[in-house]
Amino acid sequence: MKTTKTRYFIVFLLFVVTAINYMDRANLSIAGSRIQGEFGLSPTQLGLLFSMFTWTYAAAQLPVGYLLDRIGSRVLYGSAIVIWSACTFAMGFASHHLFAALGASFAVLLVCRALIGLAEAPSYLSNTKIVANWFPKNERARATATYISSQYIGLALFTPVLSFLTSRYGWQMVFYATGGVGIVFGVYWLIVYRDPKDSRRTAQAELDLIRAGGGYGSQDQSTVSTVVERDDVLYFLKNKTVWGLFITQFAYNSTLIFFMTWFIVYLEKALNLTLSKAGLGASIPYLMAMLGMLAGGFLSDSLLKRGKSVTFARKTPVIIGLVLTAMIVIVNFFENQPVIAIGILSLAFFGNNVANLGWVVFTDVIPRNFIGTMGGFLNLFGNLSGIATPIVFGMILQRTHSFHYAMWYVSIVAVLGILSYIFLVGKIEMIVPPKKREPDVYPVMQSN
Repeated sequence: MKTTKTRYFIVFLLFVVTAINYMDRANLSIAGSRIQGEFGLSPTQLGLLFSMFTWTYAAAQLPVGYLLDRIGSRVLYGSAIVIWSACTFAMGFASHHLFAALGASFAVLLVCRALIGLAEAPSYLSNTKIVANWFPKNERARATATYISSQYIGLALFTPVLSFLTSRYGWQMVFYATGGVGIVFGVYWLIVYRDPKDSRRTAQAELDLIRAGGGYGSQDQSTVSTVVERDDVLYFLKNKTVWGLFITQFAYNSTLIFFMTWFIVYLEKALNLTLSKAGLGASIPYLMAMLGMLAGGFLSDSLLKRGKSVTFARKTPVIIGLVLTAMIVIVNFFENQPVIAIGILSLAFFGNNVANLGWVVFTDVIPRNFIGTMGGFLNLFGNLSGIATPIVFGMILQRTHSFHYAMWYVSIVAVLGILSYIFLVGKIEMIVPPKKREPDVYPVMQSN
């Protein structure tokens, strides 16, 4: 039979869109100091601006997850890419003399970031559902690690470039550049992406491989619009493993949010680097994060192939990674030695991404019919850190004028994630509501 590898092209699409996604989240970090200086913002106000994305992003997770289970990834995701990129582009106009005369520049930035968060809400839910549909179970961790790693490749490559553009042409150029690229790719996504059932480039042999591995076709997708019920959702929310995943996602995301918001400001103000040097210095932790992402995914899949249980294969990288993350507090002792400080930050960010298997474990324990709806809850809890972390940092800086206590905050939250994975996350296996266990609806899925 003719065979194809369309699923690898799908990973490429996810790779590119995730790079764009995270560049549009982190571009404010690059421009943050300049914006703060131009508009006279306090640390707390800057923290609020950093967090504004997540207020709407988190709030939209539940309705977007519900919507995703009904209309699919192609149109919802493609439209979202175009919208958030247009709003990113619009941020460059916040300094326009009309807004400045009205004293509305800061409000414009807040509104644009809120709209970007709202539009980006389908991102990781769509990514997770796409991987669950397109990949057999023993390829999902690698596929997920591959596309997620792009967020750090993009940040590592383009942060120095965008920092240079900011220094040379002003902070507005960051938003014009990243927003323009996103608009073009969003149109491309709408043209080329298809689900497995609609893909003309995918041979039957590949579809059979995906189906045999628990991907698309292993259960009747036509039931998606009818199986999500209130009692089912409550059943999941009463499970301690699910809550363990929620808490750990919050812990992982807290460190990520620091690197996506206050990181460049930290390099400028705590390590006393210029913006151009901060852009170059930031590329090292971002590259280490990419390596950590790949290491965690490949380690987990490798342990599975060696016959280890799903529980052992998923928990081991998470716990090791969060231990390394908690070591970030050591940087407090080396602020006068930037090279060592960046090395410590790089190790912590590496570990944080070794631990980034939350969405992989999620597809191991949540039936595909519920990925959109329950994924909304996972993303909601994870992104509460996106609200808390920037504001906590801003309040700490305004009160103490030091990053020391802020780094302690990140470390303590990482320890909370470790304890959650040890004591709350039990055996990793599919959780199926009792009334949904009929063989014709849910096939038996054995843990390795």
